Amino acid sequence: MRSRTLPRALLAVLLAAPLATACHGARQDAAHPSPGRAGAACGRGDPMTRTELFFGLDRFELPPVTQAEWQQFVDTAVTPRFKEGLTQFDVDGQYLAKTGKLIREDSRLIMLLHDGGQVASDAIDAIRKEYKVRFNQESVLRIDEPVCVGF
Repeated sequence: MRSRTLPRALLAVLLAAPLATACHGARQDAAHPSPGRAGAACGRGDPMTRTELFFGLDRFELPPVTQAEWQQFVDTAVTPRFKEGLTQFDVDGQYLAKTGKLIREDSRLIMLLHDGGQVASDAIDAIRKEYKVRFNQESVLRIDEPVCVGF
């Protein structure tokens, strides 16, 4: 299946850097930050959680997700859950398939800043589930980390 993505992490970090400043001394659970973990000490800005979601656009035995389909998904599944705002990027993804073949695909990254609570986490999981169902995807990568944010 051509639905798993491992986008270029460096691109995501470089693009996200202007929006958030890393917390110095913030505790972070390697698996998943717990809700409210963003409350670690910040030298500057306010503690928040940054979630990055990586969406592969290739579909099994169907054409890739179109720009119009993607925008409709963002408008109907993401924006209503995160009205405060979001950032999205076009990224290149690749992964090693079970067959041993290197698969490359266009992908989208959505970055969300939120309080790290259960309501936000549940909304993010609902977005991931909806994308997988709507576009016949195997997975949507989620990365959470505590950050310090100043607007």
